[in-house]
Amino acid sequence: MRATLRWAHSDLRTHRGEALFLVLATAGIVASLLLATALFGYATNPWQRVFAQARGAHVWLHTDRAADAGELAALGGVEAVAGPYPTASATVAVRGTRASVELRGTAERPEVGRPLLTAGHWIDPADPDGVVLESRLARALLAQPGDTLALPGTPRTLTVLGIADSPERRYRPGEQPGLVWAPPAAVPDPGGQVIGLRLTDPGETDYAVQRAVTVLGAGAIGQVSTWEQARAEAQGDNRLLGQVLGLFGLGALLAAGLAVHGAIGTRIRGHLRDISVLKAIGFTPGQVVRVFLLLHLAYALLGAVAAAALTQAFGSRFPGRLGDAVGVWQGLPGHTVALVAVPACAVLFIGATTGLAAWRAGRVPPVPVPRPAAARGGGLS
Repeated sequence: MRATLRWAHSDLRTHRGEALFLVLATAGIVASLLLATALFGYATNPWQRVFAQARGAHVWLHTDRAADAGELAALGGVEAVAGPYPTASATVAVRGTRASVELRGTAERPEVGRPLLTAGHWIDPADPDGVVLESRLARALLAQPGDTLALPGTPRTLTVLGIADSPERRYRPGEQPGLVWAPPAAVPDPGGQVIGLRLTDPGETDYAVQRAVTVLGAGAIGQVSTWEQARAEAQGDNRLLGQVLGLFGLGALLAAGLAVHGAIGTRIRGHLRDISVLKAIGFTPGQVVRVFLLLHLAYALLGAVAAAALTQAFGSRFPGRLGDAVGVWQGLPGHTVALVAVPACAVLFIGATTGLAAWRAGRVPPVPVPRPAAARGGGLS
């Protein structure tokens, strides 16, 4: 074992450039795979991005007007409370298209469950008829900022000032009403109110709902919606995109694996003379295999750990959507598992590739076999 470590140390001093190249190559591959994982989650799960940026509420409670939101804020595990906001059910129509909506009165832009404007601007308290539509509702109505919405059965009209993304449950005709943010003056006769709870531990959602029902009373709560329901609905719309991107990701992983296999195989073939010398001075085939396997596993482990640490520390600081994608990915429940599993799989793959190439190196004869000289032609008698 001492002779093996001594030769490995000597090889490292002699071939520092090759060792550095393998460490950097491994780090680049692992970092690329981690960033690809982040982009995959960002592209296939835009709901998570919206939820993170909007500081979405994990629970929304539709209650009667007498419910006290202060009691909910005092519950353990509740980080922040949104509302209460007065609500009223209504029907809006534009260009012959109708939709059931929930008018939600809010004087200011909420800090929890904050709508993310994609077009136009936020409501103006000075304009009692100006509203902001949830983006899916706006697409269903083909509405744009500046359009006028009629309220069938009433002389009132509403003006669309903006369109916003929301992490709440999306508009589904006949199932889920669309969300319309409006000044409190636009909801003169509310039928109830809605309260949002942002939790310190999203996994305690069911328990938080039970405690809220206990505090307010079952009769005070008309409807409960959770972040898990909203996520499930949103992810169902992006399942096909996820499958397509997953296939491309597997192809990229295979290409990276082939590149690493070629690099390691080339390096070992370049050491055939050294291998012959090692076997000539007494190294067994098993020792030769262990030398190369330990060396390349050490290089791979160093590169993988460095890539994971740098991605975790600085990934969210990349400019543009790449940084946004890493920031959203770091907030996903499976982030820690992916951060460990991707480098581990890369190291195991490199180990398997190195083992195959090292096994071939172990079969190299101790002394290079000279080529037989060509037989000289005999003279004519």
